[in-house]
Amino acid sequence: MKNLRNTIAAVVVLIATNVFAQNKEVTFDTYAHATVTKSSKYLLANDVALRDCPATQCQKITTLPIGMKVRLLEKSKNAITLNGVTSSFYKITVGPDTGWIWGGLISQKTMSSTADPAIMFVFGEKGIKGSDDADATKNYQIRAVKNGVEIDRLTITSQALNYENVTNLGNKGMQGVDDIISLSLIDGETCDTIENALYVVWKNNTFKKTTEVVALVDAISGTDSCSLFDN
Repeated sequence: MKNLRNTIAAVVVLIATNVFAQNKEVTFDTYAHATVTKSSKYLLANDVALRDCPATQCQKITTLPIGMKVRLLEKSKNAITLNGVTSSFYKITVGPDTGWIWGGLISQKTMSSTADPAIMFVFGEKGIKGSDDADATKNYQIRAVKNGVEIDRLTITSQALNYENVTNLGNKGMQGVDDIISLSLIDGETCDTIENALYVVWKNNTFKKTTEVVALVDAISGTDSCSLFDN
């Protein structure tokens, strides 16, 4: 019976992989090919299913909370697409249990709040907006987590976000603001954004999306914004 279940699961995985082959896969380093630091990640969602084999049809062993730190031991051979996000399954060990979690529920970029290090920000893909390939854009999400509990979340729609460019800039001396998270790549020499400027402000345990942080810094601090955003 278990062999039949695994065979069906493998067929579903292959079909899903072929249908959504155009989506770029969300991938992570594993402990077999990277350091402990690079293979250690945090969970992007709550109630993440730990399964006994790498497929959604496999038996659920337990569920894991958002923000939990896990070490990725092994990557499955095939990726699947769920809600427009393509990723493989990753093998982990949690206490006495060893199983597989889907990579779409793993944070691609994790940062701590500079105002409260107990708060972490987890960032990753959320899915595709629009059914027409010409108009389709990706949804991304950022969530604030403290002690395994989600505080707030924000969805960002973009065609060109890259998790590697997501950076917590701190509050840049702005009173009443805890953190400014840049989602755009900034040129440290010219202070120009290589893509359209987009920021997320963390204030009073709430996210707010804006494109006007640089102007806001100028108005409040009277300081040249370029110097504030230099690394």
